Amino acid sequence: MTQTSRRRFLEATAAGMAATLLPGCVSRSSEPQMPVSYELGKPLPWVNWAGNQHCLPSQRLGPATEAEVVDILRQAKGVVRAVGSSHSFSGVVPTSDTLVATDLLSGLASHDAQSLQAELWGGTRLHDVGPLLESVGQALSNMPDMDYPSLAGSIATSVHGTGPRFGSLSNYVAGLTLATPSGELIDCSATQNAEIFNAARTSLGALGIVTRIRMQNQAAFQLTEVNRIEKTEDVLADLDKRMAQHRHFEFLPLPHSDFCVTVATDPAKPGDGKAGEDDPQVVLDLRKIFNAVSWMPNSSAVYDWLLKTLLGGAGSTINTGPSYKVFPHVRVVRFREMEYTVPLESGPACVREILKTMRDKKIPVCFPLEYRHVGADDIWLSMFEGQPGASISVHQFGDTDYRPYFAEIEPIFWKYKGRPHWGKIHTLDAPRLSALYSRHWKDFHEVRRSLDPQSKMLNAHLKHIFGA
Repeated sequence: MTQTSRRRFLEATAAGMAATLLPGCVSRSSEPQMPVSYELGKPLPWVNWAGNQHCLPSQRLGPATEAEVVDILRQAKGVVRAVGSSHSFSGVVPTSDTLVATDLLSGLASHDAQSLQAELWGGTRLHDVGPLLESVGQALSNMPDMDYPSLAGSIATSVHGTGPRFGSLSNYVAGLTLATPSGELIDCSATQNAEIFNAARTSLGALGIVTRIRMQNQAAFQLTEVNRIEKTEDVLADLDKRMAQHRHFEFLPLPHSDFCVTVATDPAKPGDGKAGEDDPQVVLDLRKIFNAVSWMPNSSAVYDWLLKTLLGGAGSTINTGPSYKVFPHVRVVRFREMEYTVPLESGPACVREILKTMRDKKIPVCFPLEYRHVGADDIWLSMFEGQPGASISVHQFGDTDYRPYFAEIEPIFWKYKGRPHWGKIHTLDAPRLSALYSRHWKDFHEVRRSLDPQSKMLNAHLKHIFGA
């Protein structure tokens, strides 16, 4: 069955069931939304990509040089927050005072062909980093599965891809320049201002504004990615082998189903080509059919049968090309996300318990989970500090209230000593977070207080999670 015919089958099946059996099957969010209208001459509201965070800053500034960043920080009153692409789901950005957009701080500042290092401006979007590095024969060793965020924003929240031999983007930072709240520019690395460096590689923007980042890269390379439909339990039973066998591997379990999508990515070989097509709206298809049958007493069995019919004949999709074009995927369906990283050995048990809880409690969610392995690092507030991790994400559609679903799942992550992703939704406060980062929590805050004694960089969210 081709992608077109599968979609027609699904749409016809779902539409017919929904129209005759379940009118109005889409659940709308009860969460208050930020109005998007504004008046000329008035401050502009800011809203994140997911639509769940917003603010009305008294001023929005877009510096084009480091000197302008320094001047803003020196002169600003109240809370100053920096914003890149607005792709964080957590409350790291909002402020009613000064919002600093980093869009104009973009591009390649310098590079070294011998060391394969390149210095980029902090506001550079990841989708621009790839071509910029390719122009000098370099590439990021790893990337997340979407390339919309800014580089500085990605570093601030320890954004990551997958692969136990690879760390988060923060782990590849060889040096950076930090504009402090007092208006000082500090260059730091493992050998220069090392304590600031250890704190600034994952800082949630609490130390100031990172203007430039020097990345340790590798020579430009090609990848081949293969996507398959498989049984979730088959993948979990074979997980260690697959993680070792592939340069990168992840899988996306489908709730209320035995199936998952596997994504295996390896160095491209001669003759590798492309097959099939990545469909960024496939989650909408899943939603149609799930909503059409979820009212049934035995809905899981019916849903699973329909998925077998829909996906059973689906072959692999293969994508080959430069690494920066293969790693990311298009995101056009808005959602909200919660992600925790649990100790590597706890990953399979944790994801199994999440899937079982969704089945047993009949949680009406069909958005796929995401499961990845990430290597350990020594960054003070990285989710992977001191231990490799299994990062597990749960998602909900942007027009549906995520809170009941996340409230059911989050305690499972706590049970397995999970650390929340700083850029995604969670409910932990300072006492619980400090226990998860017992080795360097105090070290980080000593550095933070020394650079920002007036807490100029702390908005309400950061004050809550830091206990400031």
